[in-house]
Amino acid sequence: MSSSKKAPRKKRDSGSEASPSTILPAAKKDSEQVKRNYPKKESPQNVQKGSVAKTERPGIFIKGARTHNLKDIDVTIPRNKLVVITGVSGSGKSSLAFDTLYAEGHRRYVESMSAYIRQFLERIPKPDVDFIQGIAPAIAIEKKTISKNPRSTVGTVTEIYDYLRLLFARIGKTYSFDTGELVLKHTPEDVLYQIKLFDEGTKFYICFPFPHHKTEKQKERTLKEELQNLSKKGFFRIVRGEQLYDISGPDGEATVLKLSKAEQKNLLVLVDRLALRNDDETSQRISEAVETAFRESGGYAAVRVLGSRDYQFSDKLEMNGIEYAEPTPQLFAFNSPVGACPTCQGFGRIPGVDEDAVVPNKALSIRDGAIVCWNSDKHSKNLRDLIRIASQHKISLDVPYSRLTKDAKRIIWDGSPKDGFFGVSGFFKEIEREAQYKMHYRVLLSRYRGYTICPDCHGARLCKEALIVRVGKKTIADIVQMTIAEAYEFFKALEISRFDRDVAQTILNEIERRVGYLVEVGLDYLTLNRPSQTLSGGESQRINLATSLGSSLVGAVYVLDEPSIGLHPRDNDR
Repeated sequence: MSSSKKAPRKKRDSGSEASPSTILPAAKKDSEQVKRNYPKKESPQNVQKGSVAKTERPGIFIKGARTHNLKDIDVTIPRNKLVVITGVSGSGKSSLAFDTLYAEGHRRYVESMSAYIRQFLERIPKPDVDFIQGIAPAIAIEKKTISKNPRSTVGTVTEIYDYLRLLFARIGKTYSFDTGELVLKHTPEDVLYQIKLFDEGTKFYICFPFPHHKTEKQKERTLKEELQNLSKKGFFRIVRGEQLYDISGPDGEATVLKLSKAEQKNLLVLVDRLALRNDDETSQRISEAVETAFRESGGYAAVRVLGSRDYQFSDKLEMNGIEYAEPTPQLFAFNSPVGACPTCQGFGRIPGVDEDAVVPNKALSIRDGAIVCWNSDKHSKNLRDLIRIASQHKISLDVPYSRLTKDAKRIIWDGSPKDGFFGVSGFFKEIEREAQYKMHYRVLLSRYRGYTICPDCHGARLCKEALIVRVGKKTIADIVQMTIAEAYEFFKALEISRFDRDVAQTILNEIERRVGYLVEVGLDYLTLNRPSQTLSGGESQRINLATSLGSSLVGAVYVLDEPSIGLHPRDNDR
C-alpha cells in the first residue's frame, strides 16, 4: 500500500488578516459616508397633512408640444375650469386639444390596463411632446353624427330608452286588446282578500277546473283515466252546479261518466269547502286550498259561493281567453325579435309608396292636380273615379290636400271598392303586377317608391303586446313621441301608487336626471324617437355631452370640439 501525503497548508500573511479591531472602525466610517450621501427620511409623524399625492403644479402642464403644426409650445391648463382654446384656422387648436391633450390622457389610461385588456381597446399614437404632467383620463366629444344605424335614436344613445324599458317591465300595467280593461294576475293573497269580503258564515267551495291531460303518445286521456288520476292524488269530489259527486265509490264515478261532453266542460274538482269565519285558522285553510288549486290546475282557481255566483282566478295575465305576455325589458326592445314589430322588423317604416312623391305639393287641391301620378292621360281615369265618388264621401275637391280630413285621405289612399274606386294603393298594386314584365311600368314605380309608416305599429317599432302596457296611462311609444321638455314634465308629475314608486324610484331618478341634462344643454325640442342619423353635428355633440354628464364620472378631462357652433345665443348663455 502506498501512503498518501497531505499537502502542506499555506500560511496566511499576517499583514492581510483582518481583526475585529480593524473591521469595526471601517464599517462605522462607511456608514457615516452613506448617511451623508442619503439624507434622513421623514418619519410618518413628520409628514405634513395633505402633502401626500400632492402635485407640484396646480394644473396640467404641457412642455414642448410639437404635434402637427405646433411649434414646441409650453402651456399650463388649470384644473376644474372651463378653458377655451381659440385662434385662427390652422393655428393648432385641434392639435393641442385632441391630438395632444386628449391623446395623452387616453393613452395613459389605456396603458394602466393589463396587456390582455389593452388588446381590445383603441390605441392612440403617443403625441410629439417632451412631457405632460398632471393629466387625468380624457373624454373627447366631437361634432359629428353619432351613428348611421337606422335603429339608433336619441333615446337609445342617451340610454334613456333602456331605463324606460326597465320602468315598463317593473311597474307597467297590461290592458286588454279588445275591451281595454286592466289585466291582472292573481295570487293566493288576492283570492283570500276577495273571500274576506263575503258575509260572515257564507258557505263556499274552493275548486279548480276539471283537468284534461294528454298521455305520453299525445292522446287526450279518457274521462275515466282522469278520474282515476284525481283519486290517486286524493281528490275524491267533483262539483257540478252545487252537487257533489264522490268518485271514490262506484256510484259517483258512474254518474260522472254518464255526463255529456258539454256538461263535462263545467265540472270542477273540489279542494276544500268552508264557511267563512274571521279567524286565523280559516284564513290559513283558505290560503292552503288556493295554493293547491293553482298548483294542480296549472294556475287556475275557482270559488263557488253556494246560492250565488262563481269567482274565477288565474295566476297568469289572462282575460277573455287571451293570455298576455309578461312584461320584460326585452318586450320593449325594438332591436330584439321579442319586442320588434314583425311587419317592419323594428324600423317603424316599410318600403312602399311615398306620399310626398305622390303629392309633392300639398297646397294644391285634387282638382288642381295634387295627385301627380294621375295627371297623365293614360291614368286620368283614376282621378275621374275619385271625382265621381267625392261628394258621396264628403271629399272636397277644391280644398288644399293638406287641409283634407283623415277620413278623406283614407278614402283617397285605400279607396272604396264597392263604389268602383280602388285608391292610390290599389293603383300602385296594379302597377306592380304590370311591372313584372313591362319596363316602363318599373320606371314609373321607381319614381314613387320610398318608405312609409308601418301600418301595424304606426311607427312605434314595437309589437302589439308591448303597446298595451302602460305607465301613468301612457305607453312607451307615447312617451318617446313626446319632446324632451314634455317628457321631463310628464315624469315630474307622474302619479303612481306608493308601492310602484318604491319599486321604481331608482329608475325614475335616473330618467329624470338624464332628461334634465338634455333640457339644460338646449335639446328640449327633440323627441326620444328621433333617429340619430338625422341629427346635426352640434346636436350630436350636445347629446354626447349629456350622456357623459349622465354617467356621473368625475375627475375626467372633457375635450369639446367647437361646442358653440350652430347654437342660438340663448343656448350659449346656458
